[in-house]
Amino acid sequence: MIPYYDLKSIHLGEINSMKKVASEVIESGNYIFATEKFEEEFADFVGARYCVGVNSGTSALHLALISLGIKKGDEVITVSHTFRATVAAINYVGATPVFIDIDPETFLLDVDLVEGKITSKTKAILPVHMYGNVVNIDALKRFNLPILEDCSQAHGSYHNNKHVGSSGIGTFSFYPGKGLGALGDSGCIVVNDEGQYDELKSLRSWDDKSIGFNYRMDNLQSEFLRIKLKNLKNIISAKNIIASKYNKYFKYSKTHIDNYNSYHIYPILVKNRIKFFNEMRDKIELKCHYENPVHKQTPYRKLIFSKPNMFELPVTENISSHQVSIPIYPTVNHNKVIDLIMNNKEYLL
Repeated sequence: MIPYYDLKSIHLGEINSMKKVASEVIESGNYIFATEKFEEEFADFVGARYCVGVNSGTSALHLALISLGIKKGDEVITVSHTFRATVAAINYVGATPVFIDIDPETFLLDVDLVEGKITSKTKAILPVHMYGNVVNIDALKRFNLPILEDCSQAHGSYHNNKHVGSSGIGTFSFYPGKGLGALGDSGCIVVNDEGQYDELKSLRSWDDKSIGFNYRMDNLQSEFLRIKLKNLKNIISAKNIIASKYNKYFKYSKTHIDNYNSYHIYPILVKNRIKFFNEMRDKIELKCHYENPVHKQTPYRKLIFSKPNMFELPVTENISSHQVSIPIYPTVNHNKVIDLIMNNKEYLL
């Protein structure tokens, strides 16, 4: 069976380097407060002034919202078509998520719908660069609201040659399966404002001015990430070559000409998804991102009574009902993936 993702093959040329730095970290006796080299290198990769390493992408979102002054009673515009951490972080600070439907061609936040959701309580917009595709951040700037970019699936994605997250403030997850993944949980915030940078550094490690958080990135993960960062552009280039092959058969999610898609995920749309999964069983490992949009999940359904318009998300619900993620990584046998799916093309929408 073709695996959905093969971390063993991705790490194959890096194992010795990882073992070496693991030994160096262990022997150093310092395991927490030395992530600066990775932070400097990742900030340089993204094109941001600063980077603050933390223990997960969720923590990154939480601290970023705090640094923007988002609090109880505020509203944050975002999408339901995302992993639930995006919305959980909004709830952590006591704010209310206001859902925008997605564009049927890109599967990203529909910028044209934003203005109709802005109220006096709206304090930020939180777009998600899903699948490695890129939301038009320039178009969102006209609303004169803080923009926090969730880049957890978009390491190496660009708009007009500018890396996502580099315009103001962005968050990244380094969960092992991400485009740039640690060997455990990690994340970061990239930011350009020095005052915000100082605040985020303080907040991640028991800030004296507040209750504080234990959100630090550990040294071992930062060293693993430094090694993997060196090869990230090669991996993304290989994925783009595979995507170009897939695009001849499965053009579902459009990438705008001004964007460079890192293809963290390659989505297709099928009918009778359960039957399709059963047909592909023992042939291709498939995933779904995401079968259950956030607004359909139990913790958020109670909002329907207070804000029913938040749940008018027909495109989100349609995509989530039909979306399937197919394998895309440098060593995948993409020709076999194409053949197996095309042999069952009656399922394709």
